[in-house]
Amino acid sequence: MWPFGKSAKQRLEEALADQRLTADLGLKVEVADKTARVSGRVPNERYKGLIEAIAGGINGIRDVDLSGIEVAAPAAAVTGGMDRPGAAAAGTAADDPSALAKAALAAIKKEPRLADDPVDVLQKGTTVVLRGAVGSESELDLIRQVVSGVPGVTQVDDTGLQVIEHAAQLNVTDESGDVVYTVKAGDTLSHIALKYYGSAGRSSYMRIAEANGIADPDKIRVGQTLKIPGTTRGPDAVLG
Repeated sequence: MWPFGKSAKQRLEEALADQRLTADLGLKVEVADKTARVSGRVPNERYKGLIEAIAGGINGIRDVDLSGIEVAAPAAAVTGGMDRPGAAAAGTAADDPSALAKAALAAIKKEPRLADDPVDVLQKGTTVVLRGAVGSESELDLIRQVVSGVPGVTQVDDTGLQVIEHAAQLNVTDESGDVVYTVKAGDTLSHIALKYYGSAGRSSYMRIAEANGIADPDKIRVGQTLKIPGTTRGPDAVLG
């Protein structure tokens, strides 16, 4: 998954769909002011913690608003799995389906070389799933080591993680959690497209022009903020 290919809203929707406990709930997601607002109906109160943890692992989301969540039944009224009283407090992978992802994210953020990289941290069972980008091969090795070292993690799935030079510097998001770039002196759309897509060709830089209503791709100004539309296929699929 190319890290700049989808909005924070889309990535959160996919993360909720990937989690067995939330996949069939039909939850609605909006992202504004870097806050994810999730609405819908859940079986009990414990699901709120799960949703908050999933959203918290999405790059570009800073806060989570669950005021739109309706709880079907009190947590103490049902038993088994997520419904078992005390499950969320236990803090183990067996009791809390998001415990390992939360621990892995905290460990990543403690590493100065990784803290600002655009990485989503998700969980499937005892596997931590990493999607996004790091800035170098050494950072890729480091993030593997950090996440593998989290107690309870049995596997790290980093197939959705790519190495992109200066990834942290490209990780600038707007209030919707979407990637943006501020034009600097000497920049051209081709130069900007190369940073994000690995291609400076016309089909690449015109994506940016069209997304920002730029009629003449040769006319951008210093200080202008550009929304970077994504490609989920990666740089090799963006043809010049």
